[in-house]
Amino acid sequence: PAFATGYVSALGVGMALGRFGWSAVSDVLGRRNTYAVFGLGIPIVGMAPYLCHTAVDLTSGGGGVSVWPYLMTFYGGSVLAITFYGGIFSVLPAYIADLFGQKHAGAIHGKALTAWASSAVAGPMGLAYLRSRSYDNALHDLLRTIESHGDASIDAFEGSFGISISDGDSIERLVEAKTLTIEKLLELAPAGTVDPTPFLYDTTCYVAAGLMSVAA
Repeated sequence: PAFATGYVSALGVGMALGRFGWSAVSDVLGRRNTYAVFGLGIPIVGMAPYLCHTAVDLTSGGGGVSVWPYLMTFYGGSVLAITFYGGIFSVLPAYIADLFGQKHAGAIHGKALTAWASSAVAGPMGLAYLRSRSYDNALHDLLRTIESHGDASIDAFEGSFGISISDGDSIERLVEAKTLTIEKLLELAPAGTVDPTPFLYDTTCYVAAGLMSVAA
C-alpha cells in the first residue's frame, strides 16, 4: 500500500514538473530535439509488462533475487513518461510557432487541442475495452484451471456460486453482476496459481506503445 500510494503521488508530481521542466529544457535542446526525447516514452510503455511479469515471477518464485530493481525501473520509467505528457502540453505552442510561424500558431494549436480533446474521450474508452477483454480472458483461464484440477475444486466452485462450472450463460451473468470475480476464483484455485491481476494491462500497454509509435 505504501509503495502504491507513493507511486500515484509521484505521477502527479511528475506531471507538474514536466509542464514546467521540459519547456525550460526545450530552450536549450531545441523544440525538435525535445520532442525526439519524448519518443523515449514508447519503449518505457512497451517494456512495462515485462517489468511487471519479472517482478511477479521473482516474488512468487523466490531464489533470493531482489525484485526492487525491477520495481524501481517501473516506478522511474512511469514517472519519466508522465513528465513527457506534461511536457508535450507546454512545448507544443512554441514548437508549432517554430514550424509554421507566429501568424498561424494560434489556429493550428486550437485544432491540435480539439484533436487532443477527442483522443481524451476515445483513448480511455478503447484502452478500458482492452483491459476488460484481458480481465475476461484471465477469469476464464482461472475457470479452466479449476475445472482441470479435479472434482474437489469443481465441487468447491459449484458450492460457492450455486451453478455448474460448465454453465456458460450462468457464469456470464455472475461475471456481469460482479459476483464472480478473479479474487473469488483465486480462493478456489489450486495452490501456487499466479494472480493474473498485475497482467491485465499488458495488452493496453502494447497498444498504447504502438499508437505512440504511429504518432511519432
